[in-house]
Amino acid sequence: MNKWKWLIWIAAGTLLLFYTRTDTRQDQASANETLIKTYDPKYNPDQTMIDYLIFRSMISGEARMAVTGSSVTRGSGSSHQSKTWRGIIEKNLRQTHPALKNLTVSNHGHSGYTSVRLLEDHVKNPILSEEPDVLFIETSVINNHNKNVTLEDTFASLDELYSLYTTALPDVRILFLSPNPCTENKFGPPINQLGLTFTEYVEKTATYIQDKGWSYFDTHGAMTEQMNAQNITRPSTLKYGIHPNDRGYKIWGHVLWMFMQKST
Repeated sequence: MNKWKWLIWIAAGTLLLFYTRTDTRQDQASANETLIKTYDPKYNPDQTMIDYLIFRSMISGEARMAVTGSSVTRGSGSSHQSKTWRGIIEKNLRQTHPALKNLTVSNHGHSGYTSVRLLEDHVKNPILSEEPDVLFIETSVINNHNKNVTLEDTFASLDELYSLYTTALPDVRILFLSPNPCTENKFGPPINQLGLTFTEYVEKTATYIQDKGWSYFDTHGAMTEQMNAQNITRPSTLKYGIHPNDRGYKIWGHVLWMFMQKST
């Protein structure tokens, strides 16, 4: 009789443990669903790109980001890739949430490339194959100015870049951003053959992108404002008058990070 009592107690205990564990797993699943929902863009249409990356990591197990542009995206002028604006943003993202600790940020910056050349196969194909969740496109208008690319061709290339990536990667979030402010352009005169200055390229592309309703960050304006506020001279942030040095990239990374924490 005692033997049967023990068997009954063991069976009851096993059933209790099973249901307790089942309830715990269900509670955890419910908590995870609730957490994911807080980052789901369906319920948060004005979420930041940071939150979108967290969401993508939660549902797929990883988050991927890519940047493309000219030499100032590549990191020319810095002492190390970790000192570039891309490196700073990557570090900040990895530290901001556990879901982003293994975030990958690939760099597809090419020295001397105009916005038109960003459409070449060896630039776009690796990005398409990576299928990034977020893509930053630096407009490369330093080189558009230097190489006398018309504004019409500049705008057309921006249209094509946006169409290319949003069509092939419907879930991608794109941010266009301008290059940094410069003091002199060793690659061309202040006014090019089309009668345009570098600043005019920055301003006109900014207006064009914003009129389209696309996400845009005015690196040029934000860096200028930050330097003025801190009494930092423009030449002290540059190498050869055009590429940011470590100090310049630090300012770029700072103002861009502030922007990324706002809803876009």
